[in-house]
Amino acid sequence: FKMQVIRDQSRFIKRSLEEINFHLVLGAILVALTTFAFLHDWRGTVIACVAIPTSIVATFVLIRAMGYTLNNFTMLGLVFSVGIVIDDAIVILENIHRTMEEKGWSGITAASYATREIAMAVMATTLSLVVIFLPLAFMKGRVGMFFSSYGVTVAFAIMVSLFVSFTLTPMLSSRFLRHTDDPKAREKKAHGGPFLQWLSRHYLDLLRWSLHHR
Repeated sequence: FKMQVIRDQSRFIKRSLEEINFHLVLGAILVALTTFAFLHDWRGTVIACVAIPTSIVATFVLIRAMGYTLNNFTMLGLVFSVGIVIDDAIVILENIHRTMEEKGWSGITAASYATREIAMAVMATTLSLVVIFLPLAFMKGRVGMFFSSYGVTVAFAIMVSLFVSFTLTPMLSSRFLRHTDDPKAREKKAHGGPFLQWLSRHYLDLLRWSLHHR
């Protein structure tokens, strides 16, 4: 018997996984930069972005428990989840920060109150995303063999992000967020840079026009 390799798919698979790994890291970096551009606070950016590695790494537990491998579809699910898992953390963080600034409360009091205040809304938005991807796990046939792992991975990553936003994010916010004591600094932080001021101004113009042309 003589064996000869006619077609080697391993090189394509390895290159594909390397490309997905690159986009996973690049996506996390771009999400962090975008978050910083709008929050204007490095503490808040770090607190919000902690949700990304926490949710992604925790998803490995489900991948292992379900018998999945780190293939193109599970990794693609993780890449897709990078921009979603931070959403809940940003909403909770912003509400905590607003509560601290408006009411002058301490970090622990503001974190507890603000998280309870917005918990139902955050839970509703998160579960609405889960019910979109979770049905992919029940697909049959050849397509289901591939996309079921994708749907389960994304759904679990989103659920972990909800848990992180209700636990880790408020805890970090209560410890590291600070009051903006200077009124000028508070106003500057609220309005942002020239680009955000331009964006806000045109958004208000568009909103006024829309309300007058229903």
